[in-house]
Amino acid sequence: MNWFIYKDDLFIPVDIRALTIDDAVKAGLIIAREVLGEVDKYCVYEVGDEVVIEYWRDKELSTKLIYADDPAMALMRYYNAEKAGLIECSSVF
Repeated sequence: MNWFIYKDDLFIPVDIRALTIDDAVKAGLIIAREVLGEVDKYCVYEVGDEVVIEYWRDKELSTKLIYADDPAMALMRYYNAEKAGLIECSSVF
């Protein structure tokens, strides 16, 4: 499994070391701030070994941090879970 940032419709490999979801959120927040400038909230989806963390700026701009063997499939599962209302979001302070 590898970490990817999803930006501009591309899956870009990133070197992240995270043992917990909180570690991944913090590491991804640094990258998301570089991409978005500022981050208002993040949403986490975890199923099995896959993790998708979406970082939001306002309600229009976002980027995603994905941990998966197949990031495209993980992203599709994330979108399906989002439609079903299964994604948990938190504000960034």
